[in-house]
Amino acid sequence: MTEIRMTETKLCLLHRIHRKFQTTTQILRFGALEFSFTRITNPDRVLDDVILEEDRLEKVSGLRVSDPPHLPYWAELWDSSIALASVLCRMELSDCASVLDLGCGMGLAGTAAAAGGGRVLLADLEPPALLLARYNTLPFAPRVRSRCLNWQTDRLPEQFDLIVGADIVYEKSQWPFLDAFWKAHLSSNGHLLLAEPNRPSGDVFIGWIAGQGWRVTPAEELIAGKSKPIRVMELRRL
Repeated sequence: MTEIRMTETKLCLLHRIHRKFQTTTQILRFGALEFSFTRITNPDRVLDDVILEEDRLEKVSGLRVSDPPHLPYWAELWDSSIALASVLCRMELSDCASVLDLGCGMGLAGTAAAAGGGRVLLADLEPPALLLARYNTLPFAPRVRSRCLNWQTDRLPEQFDLIVGADIVYEKSQWPFLDAFWKAHLSSNGHLLLAEPNRPSGDVFIGWIAGQGWRVTPAEELIAGKSKPIRVMELRRL
């Protein structure tokens, strides 16, 4: 991508983002790597807007669009994504390593993987999340693609050396769908990296997923300014 084309793409994406959201940009540093990252300034405002819109549609149609309301989890920069990015920045990803950032949100893990040399597919159910993720990965555009994806129903015509996910195993109802998706899309020698903030549900998940034919290696990752570590799990097929 030429510099002029990249500038045009950057301005176009930022215009689309700012039509609905206020953003903050900061420089994030992970060891020797640093990059600019743009995030939602006030995630609570995004939540309020979603609830107001669903209330408006309910009044018009007489039907609740979603119950419970469709919550914009993507708008929060979760500690798990920061921990996962830190781990990825320490890895030596070759330029031929394929990485899927599943449930990418604003794309922090995917940005870290691309900055480290990986070829990254950003995947999320929410189009606004993908706008932010695409914007954040623009400096690495030749190595990054994006895809709106529902892991319950969608399948891709490819497999990956590494699949990463931050805070995607908090709902037990999603585990069978994730298990099936991972098995369909992980290469024979590939592995998963999953980050979650040591919830009790994470303890249960480790036992459950081990029973589905995975070897689980948990570790802990401390992030700056936080006293409680994030659990980062490596999963490999048995």
